[in-house]
Amino acid sequence: MSVEPYTFADAERLQLGAFPVLDIILQRWARRIENTLFDATGIELYAGASVFEEMKFAAFYGALQRPRPIYTIAMAPFQGEGLLVLDNRFADLCLNARRGGRAAPRERLEPGNHTRLQAVVQQLTGDFDACWSDVETVSTQLLRLSTYPFRARLLNAHERCLVAQIHLSGDRISSRLTWCFPRLMLEGLLLGLRGRRVVPPLERSVPTGGAQPQHQTPEALLGRTVFRLRARAGVIAAQRLVHGLRVGQLIPLDDGPGAQATLLLGETPLLTGTIGDSAGRYAMKITGRYTESVPLPLAQAETFRPIRWPAASAP
Repeated sequence: MSVEPYTFADAERLQLGAFPVLDIILQRWARRIENTLFDATGIELYAGASVFEEMKFAAFYGALQRPRPIYTIAMAPFQGEGLLVLDNRFADLCLNARRGGRAAPRERLEPGNHTRLQAVVQQLTGDFDACWSDVETVSTQLLRLSTYPFRARLLNAHERCLVAQIHLSGDRISSRLTWCFPRLMLEGLLLGLRGRRVVPPLERSVPTGGAQPQHQTPEALLGRTVFRLRARAGVIAAQRLVHGLRVGQLIPLDDGPGAQATLLLGETPLLTGTIGDSAGRYAMKITGRYTESVPLPLAQAETFRPIRWPAASAP
C-alpha cells in the first residue's frame, strides 16, 4: 500500500485565486446554499464555487444575452451597487418547488408572481451575509428585480468588476448563480486584506430553523490532526552547484530575509529563530514571527545553549 501526503490546499473546494478571502466567503456560501435550497424545494443539490475573477464590465455584460432574473443589490457598509444574476432554471426550481409531495403547475416569472423566488433569494443573501462574519459585518439588500439585461448596465464598458459563480447540480437540474461587484465597491476591503495569509476556517452549515450549535473548534470537528513543521536553516543557490558536489565541500547557505532559520508549515513560513541544542537534541529557538523584512520579537524562550556543528570528516 502506498501513502501519499495530502494537504488542505489540494482539496477541490479550497482552491483560491487572486482574491483568496472573497473565494473563501463564496465557498462557505456554497455549503449553506445546499441546506437552504433543500429546505425550500425538497431537492438535494450540490453547490460548487468558482473563484473571483477581475474583468472589464463589457466582458461580463456580453454574457447576459437572454432575459433572466437579475437582482440589483446594495451591500453595506460598501458603497455602490452590485448584481446577483440567476438563470431561468433556478427561477423554475423556486417557482415550481414541490408542495405536499406534489409538483406545482409550471409557472413563468411575472411581475406579480415572484414572491416565492424573492423569499428564497432573501434566505440566500442572509446566508451570504453570515459567511462574512470574521471579515466584515455585511448586510445585503435586494434593491430591484428585472428580467431585462439592459437594466444590468451599472458600469461603463471599460470599468473593472469582480465576478464569481455558484454552480448548482442535482436531479435533472444544472443552474448558475453569478455575483458581479464593481472593483471600486470593494477596493477599500481588498487593500486592507492585501498580503493576508488565509487559512479557511472549518465550519458546518446550520440547518434552517434548527438550534444554533455551540462553537466547535476544528480539532473537535476533525478529531486529532497532526501538522508537520519543518525548520529550514537556509537555502542553497542553484549557481553554487554548477561544478558538482564532492565529499568535504563547504556549501554556503543563503539565509531567508532577516532570519538564520525559518519554521515552515508546509511551504508557508511562520516563525524565525536559530538552530541549537536542548537536552542533547537539536532544537530551534524561536526569535520572532516571520515577515518579509524584520522579525517581530516574541517572549523569551526557556534555557537555550548554542552548539558547535561537527566538522565533516575527510574521506
